[in-house]
Amino acid sequence: MVHKKEKPAALRDKFVILTTGRFSVEKRQNILIKAAACSKYADRIQLILAGQGPREKYLKRLIKRSKLKNPPIMKFMPKQELMDTIAAADLYVHCAESEIEGMSCIEAFCGGLVPVIAESPKSAAKNFAIHPQSLFRVDNHRNLANKIDYWIEHPEERTEYEKRYSQKGQEYNIETCVLRMEEMFQEAINECNTGR
Repeated sequence: MVHKKEKPAALRDKFVILTTGRFSVEKRQNILIKAAACSKYADRIQLILAGQGPREKYLKRLIKRSKLKNPPIMKFMPKQELMDTIAAADLYVHCAESEIEGMSCIEAFCGGLVPVIAESPKSAAKNFAIHPQSLFRVDNHRNLANKIDYWIEHPEERTEYEKRYSQKGQEYNIETCVLRMEEMFQEAINECNTGR
């Protein structure tokens, strides 16, 4: 279920792109910064990098060099602030090259954000994509910029896919997962009993 919130006044005229995660090499936030800078809509884009970590200074230097009109917001967010940001943002970008479970990506699309995900062989998150424009070539900022531009240019389709991704997110809620586990265990018990 999509629960969008109105953007704060300072972001109202901007296309807000959120990424979350530790500021580290494998999360690849640098790809998003470069992509935003070469987007056709660079002047409208507002990046929000929710996190903290050892690459913070590097990312700030990169931001300065990128000369983005709207300086990206970089900060650690407590859970409720992050949920509010997800509800007000326009797009979620997941650049991580290496990701085992993709929880931050699930959290974003459960909250009604269309994700654009790095198509990395070392990332589980790429399996969440249900639209071809939700995948970009890993470590390719120009390809990511094209995907961002697509979603900016297709707001009606983005609204439709916000709902679809949010519905997909229901597959990952705890109740659904517990029911699936129960079914799996019951099948295993049945197979074991039948084999006797």
